[in-house]
Amino acid sequence: EALGEHPILGPAVADLGHKRIHVVSSRALAAIPIWKRQRIYRHDRAKSMASDKMKSLHLGLPGIIGIYESTDGSLKIIDGQHRIGMLQVLKEKSASDSFDFDKILVEVYPQNGDEEEHAKDLFLEVNKAEPVKLVDLPGVAKASDRKVINQGADRLKERFPDMFSASQRCRPPHLNIDNLRDALFASNVIQKHSINTAKALEQWMLNQNEMLQAEFQSEEKRKLVSAKALAKADKFGFYLGLDSSWFYH
Repeated sequence: EALGEHPILGPAVADLGHKRIHVVSSRALAAIPIWKRQRIYRHDRAKSMASDKMKSLHLGLPGIIGIYESTDGSLKIIDGQHRIGMLQVLKEKSASDSFDFDKILVEVYPQNGDEEEHAKDLFLEVNKAEPVKLVDLPGVAKASDRKVINQGADRLKERFPDMFSASQRCRPPHLNIDNLRDALFASNVIQKHSINTAKALEQWMLNQNEMLQAEFQSEEKRKLVSAKALAKADKFGFYLGLDSSWFYH
């Protein structure tokens, strides 16, 4: 029996009841909005992924893109937003024909029950095996706290762009913005210091940076980090990536 055809996703390859499998173009995927409670999209992360993927285009795209379908037919990306961003970067940069941008595997989850709860449950399920940050898990951080943390971290990154890395495994003296956001949440900075605006959070972090700068003037403290990391911290006046104890001041 022939499977139905979706106006955006095209024909289903398989219908398993709780989800459908489609093969979709990267262009069509780029037009689908991100689920509102997804992790923040970081284009620098997508560009970093694209740079790595350029070396292995012949292997195709690992994993599968997850899409949530509401009863009204609207679609939302619930898993794979950075891979979709990576595809757009690759499409602009790659001259190779070894990768087919018109054949991206996706799984579509039709709404079952309350939309908000069902989408949240699916998001948690598909991310159980992935390093999802605590601050990004639905229902964990207050929306107002997450907003202050996200915007405050963005302000710090804009002030010190050379000291932030797209990699979550970056080395001192760098920070990764998602690691920063998660650490700010886990250390309860917002509540502990009664911070309620992004500007106030940025100022608090700048104050911590000044204190660390003073601490790293001592020879004893400077011996605790590599000369290369210290030289870059001195050059840009950014010390928050050298020592994580400041989160708990």
